[in-house]
Amino acid sequence: MLYRPLRNEGCRIIDDLSFKGYRSLLLENEKLLIHLLLDKGAEPIRWLHKPSDTDFIWISAQGLFRPHGLSTDYQSNYAGGWQEMLPEVSYTSQYRGATLERGESAVTPWDYRIMKDEPDEIQVLLTNRLRSMPFLIEKKLTLTSGSGTVKIEETLTNLSPTTSLEANWGHHLAYGRPFLTEKSVITLEKGAQICDPISGESWAWPFMEKDGAVIDLSVMPAPGTVRDLLYIQMEAYKYQLTNPLTGIGLEVRWDGKVWPYLWYWQNFMAGVDAPFFGCDYNIGLEMFNIPPKLTLGEAAEQGYALQIPPKGSMSSWLEIEAVSALM
Repeated sequence: MLYRPLRNEGCRIIDDLSFKGYRSLLLENEKLLIHLLLDKGAEPIRWLHKPSDTDFIWISAQGLFRPHGLSTDYQSNYAGGWQEMLPEVSYTSQYRGATLERGESAVTPWDYRIMKDEPDEIQVLLTNRLRSMPFLIEKKLTLTSGSGTVKIEETLTNLSPTTSLEANWGHHLAYGRPFLTEKSVITLEKGAQICDPISGESWAWPFMEKDGAVIDLSVMPAPGTVRDLLYIQMEAYKYQLTNPLTGIGLEVRWDGKVWPYLWYWQNFMAGVDAPFFGCDYNIGLEMFNIPPKLTLGEAAEQGYALQIPPKGSMSSWLEIEAVSALM
């Protein structure tokens, strides 16, 4: 597309870029600049709110390496931030004779096609054909002029003409410094329930009980605080993560029919061993079709796995909105 128009105002797309060896795509309007690494799961390495100069993407202490052959698994290449996870979200596992890499869609290249490129609105379609199972994942991102919201519409298609397939699917959204601080607050709608996947206990958000103490999970603790992986069940599938001192935050909304479980990962520089060695202060608020931390085989056996018939498809959606007193 040598002669595609180039703009420097309104909505715009810049493609045919390389960043640290990764094919890249930039989506931009007056309020947001989003930089996607197409060769690394099409994950964002920047999600910049321009009015406040706030980048919502957390980059881990490990950082982003150039593509290399040392290891291709999810954790060894994890640089923080946000990833699409499919067809396995918890661990690399064996299922129906296939090796399912954890988050295969997050470590493999995506293709793209520009659907709309106008000053008032841009749309790009991202696609990934999985290697482990015959799945095609399509993800359409829409950004309109003057909006702080990115709309994401997704379709998962089973390419097999004869065989029904199962999948685990969701979004691994992790937050850390500088956006996440000890002043950050999580807001959920009334009725949300905190669940412990190990003990089976549950509590009304935001308070849980542990070792005789009552803990407010909506606020961030001091570095060194030990917290377990939890999940949240809710009626309204959305959350806000904000810093009340700056007024900057995100509201995330999603399709709870497909992703009914919100995992709450808490890593406050307390783990002295791999993979973080006490280097990172961050949380994850991650929507999945399963509670933690089932493999696809376990999810299929227990009735949690998504079922896609031969040549069938399943659609879902996600919206990520930057919220700010400056907007």
